[in-house]
Amino acid sequence: MGKRNQTRSIFGVLMIMFLLIGMIPGVASANTSDGSTWLGWLNFATSADSKLIAGETSNINVQLWDNKSDPFTGSVGSATITDADGNDKLFQVSGSAGNYTISNVTLETAGEYDLVIRQGASGTALAAGTITVLNAKSLIADSLVINKNNTIRVKVTDTEGNPLGRKSGTVDGTLIGASTTSFTTLSDGTFTFSMTPTLYGTANIVFAGHIIGTIPVLPAYTQNARIGGTAEDNVALSVEVAKSGWTMGTPNVILARDDQFSDSLAAGPLSKKLDAPILMTNSTKLDDRTLAEIYALGAKNVYIVGGTVAISQEIQDSLSNQFTVTRLAGLQGYDTAANISSIVGSVPTRTVYLANGYAIPDAIAISAFAAEQGSPILLTDRDVLPASTLQALTDLKPSNVILLGGTAVISTQIENQLSSKYTVNRWGGYDRYDTQSIIFQNLFNSSQPQSPIYFASGLVRQDDVSSGKPYADALVTAALAAKTGGFVAMTPPNTLPSSLNYFLLYNKGYISKSAVVGNNSGVTYDLEQKLQQMLQH
Repeated sequence: MGKRNQTRSIFGVLMIMFLLIGMIPGVASANTSDGSTWLGWLNFATSADSKLIAGETSNINVQLWDNKSDPFTGSVGSATITDADGNDKLFQVSGSAGNYTISNVTLETAGEYDLVIRQGASGTALAAGTITVLNAKSLIADSLVINKNNTIRVKVTDTEGNPLGRKSGTVDGTLIGASTTSFTTLSDGTFTFSMTPTLYGTANIVFAGHIIGTIPVLPAYTQNARIGGTAEDNVALSVEVAKSGWTMGTPNVILARDDQFSDSLAAGPLSKKLDAPILMTNSTKLDDRTLAEIYALGAKNVYIVGGTVAISQEIQDSLSNQFTVTRLAGLQGYDTAANISSIVGSVPTRTVYLANGYAIPDAIAISAFAAEQGSPILLTDRDVLPASTLQALTDLKPSNVILLGGTAVISTQIENQLSSKYTVNRWGGYDRYDTQSIIFQNLFNSSQPQSPIYFASGLVRQDDVSSGKPYADALVTAALAAKTGGFVAMTPPNTLPSSLNYFLLYNKGYISKSAVVGNNSGVTYDLEQKLQQMLQH
């Protein structure tokens, strides 16, 4: 026997063994369903030949072999493709010398199909295989807003997540007062299109005759339901805000005192880093409502911000029995902020925000923006930089330091001291609301606007209230805003400061969603209604 024939014989024996034990994917089994032997067997030329997309017309390329493991050279006439319900479709087969093509195959329904290749239209079965049909689907990154030119990003994949590159389809906008536009995906399955809807409804993404995704048209502005409208205190509100943004399976929570906020001013960026809500409690005894929410979230780790004066050792000990507890603290709020910065900021850090430790509104106003950027918030006195803040700046190596507030809260002496090492800018106004609006003007991005905007009480200092505790509404909401990509606007209970009023009127076209946080004492229902009327567009 010649070497060539000997090799072929060995190969044939191996192939028959593989067929018998079913080790070759896409290859027919050795026997037919009635127990007779196939005259041959097949391979799909590529994996794409055995996996089709519902509705798409494809050619299936196969390799046919006889039972001697030689390329099949006999007569091949047709292929039958059968679905799970036993319905057959007949297709023509062309080719020769073992390489054959089943042309113009269109299967409309996802599932498994049996393929049988025959010698004639209904002749002897040669070989068999299995075809998988998958649905196409679309992943839509953006929303359509009525009467606005929207740019929408889409990715088309099969149901197994494989991108469908170089595929063509349409986006049908006729139901929303727009035209139909064609698309061809890039190699990664993505495409973009622009559309201006003038009617409410949905645009359909159509591929291979199937609707693989829908995009609803949203109003230009929506005022969401008030969060924590019945909350009577800071603890209850922190629980309501946590419920609005976090669900069971949240591993981390941040615990802060409910009556004074200097230790938690830097907690917003920490919340973003840990994906953790800020929950509040009395300083000496853990509030039962707070503990219940920690359980409801399924948290495993509790981060306490502040020393034992802020959150007692007794509270820490009670939590340590069931959770991993980490305390981030120093002698003062400056030191706590510095400790938090080592977790939040990378090295080097692009930007650090510096606020007066007693100018609580300024630190809260920047909180959601800093959190989104991953930028730390550090604290200072008016005239002297605390040692812990100086050390944090040295460790973080920032390029930019932004001073929050005017010279009444951070002196020119500190500004000059920092300017020798860093690029320093000051964002300060004549009061807390003016400083807040300057922050908004510098960080609000009209091309990709932050949304939603949360309105919360600006009464965040003890001397802002005649009795009781200051409002933590804006502080705990900053964590929610950072998670949702929005920001927080502080306001007096019943009026809009002129600086905030101007900002909202100038930017209302870019504000798509808002919500009020807290009860009627923090932001009145009358002001909520005024905000809705002002921002409607």
